[in-house]
Amino acid sequence: MKTIQVRNVAPLTDFGNNIQQYMDELSLNKQPLLLTQQGKSSAVLLDAEVYQQMLDNIAFMQSVTEGLEDYCNNRTVPAKEVFASLDKIIADAEKR
Repeated sequence: MKTIQVRNVAPLTDFGNNIQQYMDELSLNKQPLLLTQQGKSSAVLLDAEVYQQMLDNIAFMQSVTEGLEDYCNNRTVPAKEVFASLDKIIADAEKR
């Protein structure tokens, strides 16, 4: 994950006055931009691709966590049973 660098901090008013410049830079360097208001952090602006990657990573990590919890709590099914169920589903679908 990318960290916010000091040079990627801008006051909200400066951002508002130079939106296109900031958007061009964001698109080029893919670094998050921290916007401040009255000297305090207010919002973070991310490139759309970087944001989607972040969402995908979070979803993956949540799936792994759920899988580990299922395993630790014996909520699993042996692979042999899963494949047998899939074979039955496929065979039933081919009959239609």
